[in-house]
Amino acid sequence: MTPQQIAVAVVVATLGLLVLLLVLYGRPRRSVQEGLPTNFSRGDPDSVLENQRLHRILVWGVASSIVLAAFLTLYFVAEPFREAAYAKKFLAASVARGEIQFRPDLAAGETGANCASCHGPNGEGGFAATDPNWPAPPLNNEFQRYTIDEITSIIKMGRPGTPMPSWGVDFGGPLNDQKVEDVVNFLQTLQVADKYELPASITDGKEVFMRKCAVCHGQDAHGQALGQPLPTFFAPDLTTEFYRLGLKVERVTVTQNLTNALLAKHSANTSPTQADVDTAMKQLTTAEIMAAGKTAAQNTIMNGRKNTPMPAWQNRLRPEHIQAVLKFLESIQRVPS
Repeated sequence: MTPQQIAVAVVVATLGLLVLLLVLYGRPRRSVQEGLPTNFSRGDPDSVLENQRLHRILVWGVASSIVLAAFLTLYFVAEPFREAAYAKKFLAASVARGEIQFRPDLAAGETGANCASCHGPNGEGGFAATDPNWPAPPLNNEFQRYTIDEITSIIKMGRPGTPMPSWGVDFGGPLNDQKVEDVVNFLQTLQVADKYELPASITDGKEVFMRKCAVCHGQDAHGQALGQPLPTFFAPDLTTEFYRLGLKVERVTVTQNLTNALLAKHSANTSPTQADVDTAMKQLTTAEIMAAGKTAAQNTIMNGRKNTPMPAWQNRLRPEHIQAVLKFLESIQRVPS
């Protein structure tokens, strides 16, 4: 229909409705004698109101109160269970969606982030899809080492300095908050009791080094440029790490000792000269420097180094594995020329 035809139809329908209303309500009505208002009518006498009728009303009132109280009691008892059941239902749906994101069945046409391509189908760890030489850490013990909020942030923001990209929409990734939450919920179903990345059966420090350290520092521990995606980072030579760290630590210690000595003498100048510090450093033995460097190296392994690709290993490697690595590194130390 054209707009003109629609307008004519609306006008005709409106006029027809107006005529119908005039026919139905426009005719004069015969006057009807109205009865006496209810509030002017004589009510039932007290003998009726306070007899069986009142008794029935009170009985029904009490019975209704009991029924209502019983219903509310049952409702408040059952409601938490109903909510918990729905929470489990929603969680199960979220886990199912997270599994598709984590390990999509490509043969069935499923698409997702495919975390399993790097971290293994059960989160047991593997190697980065973009760099077969870069170990991807296991995720089946992630909740032993990080909180849910930390894991969510890692997924959203990625790991700068590693092949782990940003997955959150806010950081340029393809996953919105719901999809990230689905992945986190699925990861919780993969968790094992052991939070450490290597089994306790490994006791050789060199094997621990090859599995966890060599990817950055090289199999000979002489350090290497990390390359993509870290073209500006160079993993240091660990065969001289104890000596280099020991020099730094001992220089701070010597400077502090000289400062304290000047303060004790109430000297006008409480800052030691560079020559005094150098003279005191030359009096240190190589063993003292190495010992200080070993302690500093252990602290670096345990806590990592901020703003570098070096992670903290204290919650990822067993204490005995860290000590085994230190022992291995100690066996290959040399004094740099």
